[in-house]
Amino acid sequence: MKRGTQIAYIPTHAGGDINHPDVQFGFVTSERGDTVFCRFWSKHSPGELCTKANSEGADRTNIVEHVSRSQSSVNAALAEIDAG
Repeated sequence: MKRGTQIAYIPTHAGGDINHPDVQFGFVTSERGDTVFCRFWSKHSPGELCTKANSEGADRTNIVEHVSRSQSSVNAALAEIDAG
């Protein structure tokens, strides 16, 4: 997965159910081996990231490609991250 790819993180206990309440939606910032580093969208504040300071690492087996926002929203978030 490349930087900016939109994803869903499906925790193991969700049994692959993308509609499970614990699923998080976001995008890839980088990857290293079997770990995909992601930023996730806030469930309580639409359009905002819940992970503002750092990307969170997730096992690749729990990540699936899934579009949940416009790609321009992802690009704007990445630009803000890059600006520091």
